[in-house]
Amino acid sequence: MLLIIVTADGDVQNRILFTQRNYGPSELIEAANYLNQNCLGLDFDQVRARVVEELRQLRMDMSELMAAALEAGNQAVADTSTQYVISGERNLLGIEDLSSNMTRLRRLFDLFEQRTGLAQLLELSSRAEGVQVFIGGESGIAPLDECSVVAAPYEVDGQIVGTIGVIGPTRMAYERVIPIVDITAKLLTSALSAP
Repeated sequence: MLLIIVTADGDVQNRILFTQRNYGPSELIEAANYLNQNCLGLDFDQVRARVVEELRQLRMDMSELMAAALEAGNQAVADTSTQYVISGERNLLGIEDLSSNMTRLRRLFDLFEQRTGLAQLLELSSRAEGVQVFIGGESGIAPLDECSVVAAPYEVDGQIVGTIGVIGPTRMAYERVIPIVDITAKLLTSALSAP
């Protein structure tokens, strides 16, 4: 892989990177866009500090989501009458975009209680491959018009058995949430499948 660095002084440096696997053009474009968007004007020490902090935060987020997913799995196993578990709804109260409108928040909580529409959305996600992102009205569920859902299926021994997802405002940090949901689904698949 060829890395081209252009410093603020106009100095251009080229580096050849040898990686453990091949990366596709879309992955390289995504990485370049991320670096250009988040590291412009920073020196190398600042870039390193930012990347280290983002990795630390990503690990924390993944640990929290994995713990919640395992807890939800334990609840589902304990209560076989329920086909899915919703947890963490209270976190929506801390999101200003959602908590500033009580009517919208009430509709969301009603959706969690009724579960039918949410179950259909999760079912749709479980039939897709990889992470699915539904922004606003794309979900087809009225209470989620001003929300987004990021969901991914997980498997046991090659068979899809469930879907893990995150619901949040349409302006959520997709660049953080999508990899967290994806990795958590893969970790669940790995943890639940036979060795």
